[in-house]
Amino acid sequence: MALRIPKIIPLFPLPDLVFFPHAYLPLHIFEPRYRAMVRDALEGDRIIGMTLLRDGWEDLYYGDAAPIHSVGCAGRITAVQSMDGGRFNIRLFGLTRFTVCDEFHDHPYRQAWVEPVPDRGAPPPLPPNLKTELHGLVREFGRLVGRAAQLELFVERVVEEPTFLDLCCADLPFTAVEKQLLLEAADPIQQAKRLVDLLRFAVGSRAGKPAQTRNVGS
Repeated sequence: MALRIPKIIPLFPLPDLVFFPHAYLPLHIFEPRYRAMVRDALEGDRIIGMTLLRDGWEDLYYGDAAPIHSVGCAGRITAVQSMDGGRFNIRLFGLTRFTVCDEFHDHPYRQAWVEPVPDRGAPPPLPPNLKTELHGLVREFGRLVGRAAQLELFVERVVEEPTFLDLCCADLPFTAVEKQLLLEAADPIQQAKRLVDLLRFAVGSRAGKPAQTRNVGS
């Protein structure tokens, strides 16, 4: 089953941010069109869809034609702070992936007809060797970047694999394009394999060792 979200939701495309289910995302809203978006969302279902802008967005950013990736993540506003000048600080909680089917441009901000990606809350467990390697790489990466205690707790406390994978993808410092590939993974096993590839490369680079990696798009 797919998590229920409205068929038409506002879109908030950004050039350097990919949002994931189960994650929290703080945002400072200052552009007039997105201030209007937040006001409308607060009067309705509080849902906002985050998408990543594609290459070539720069000259089109302030219009409604900047290209976006078709897979994004819908979040619900869970906290809001109104500020001077109509600005907002908000916090989103990630609900579900979605695919953009069509766009509408009759508001100051973009809206889209979306289809939620089917819920992956009860998939088959990761193969034991893949899970062991993933947990080991997360721990090793944490040691190399000075976050050993934090990521050790992360591995130990997040029991559900889909949640663990999405939170790893959201938290670890990959590029936006790499995170988009993780968001678009067809299932948790493919997502875990892509995450392992990225972590192998990151760990190898920081440890000063030759880093072998498969094509992350696989």
